[in-house]
Amino acid sequence: MRARMLCPIVACLLLFGFQSPADGPRHVTVPLACSRGPSGQSHGVTVTVPACVSPGARYKVRVDGVDTGKIAYTGLRYIFDMRSEWPVPQGTTYVDGSAHIVPGTGSANVRPGAQAVYDGGHIDLVLPARVGSGASYTAPSFEFELDVSSPEGAQITLRLSRYYVTANALLVGDLHTTCEPTPKPFPVAVTRVAAGT
Repeated sequence: MRARMLCPIVACLLLFGFQSPADGPRHVTVPLACSRGPSGQSHGVTVTVPACVSPGARYKVRVDGVDTGKIAYTGLRYIFDMRSEWPVPQGTTYVDGSAHIVPGTGSANVRPGAQAVYDGGHIDLVLPARVGSGASYTAPSFEFELDVSSPEGAQITLRLSRYYVTANALLVGDLHTTCEPTPKPFPVAVTRVAAGT
């Protein structure tokens, strides 16, 4: 059993050098440039993908939300309709019907109506609920599956391409905001393709 567990690690080391091939969650803070609001905004997530997969394999991606901290800007009443876009990585195919919210995750103020949906080449996390000024939230976790079409030696990079939010502010009403990561799309995790994994 121990030898079988070591095979994927050895395959990754031989193919990609002595980089750590360990699977596990990776916390990432994505810097954002937004069309409205203050500069220096960011989007935090924890991503879990396998370090290595075999050509033709199927694997799961999990994205966990991170507490946003207090959301408070002058004149802000609440935010709603948060959405993040995750393109299907090059060298993979999305497994139909696999995107879903992980039950019981995230904070209660954004769970109502939360969805993970596949939409024309990307998976979107959609949070329609309102979060009041002065509050924080943690997005629910979501998962989806990918089939590998990349050859041995390739790298599959999961990226965040865009984040949207609508803010309701005193006097002006709803303000639709688009946030772009830098660089765009922003790499958050890498899975290597190695035979025998």
